[in-house]
Amino acid sequence: PTVSRMRRGEYRLSREQKPFELAVLFIRLYRSLDAIVDGDDNVAQSWIRNDNAALKGRPLDLIQSVAGLTDVIQYLDARRAVG
Repeated sequence: PTVSRMRRGEYRLSREQKPFELAVLFIRLYRSLDAIVDGDDNVAQSWIRNDNAALKGRPLDLIQSVAGLTDVIQYLDARRAVG
């Protein structure tokens, strides 16, 4: 419902609130993963849904918590630095 209200312009995230911070982190995750997979949505979907030995789990499951989200972002940032 919140996303629908946002689409209609009935709700805006406030920079001072936790949902805004989480949205920024999620966008960071998306942009990092997109850069690594060179924009290939199929590869990105496969990566996020499959077990990752380095992360010790599926990224999709891990990003359900703030700690997991930050761990996945750190992993992706490290991978981007290598490539």
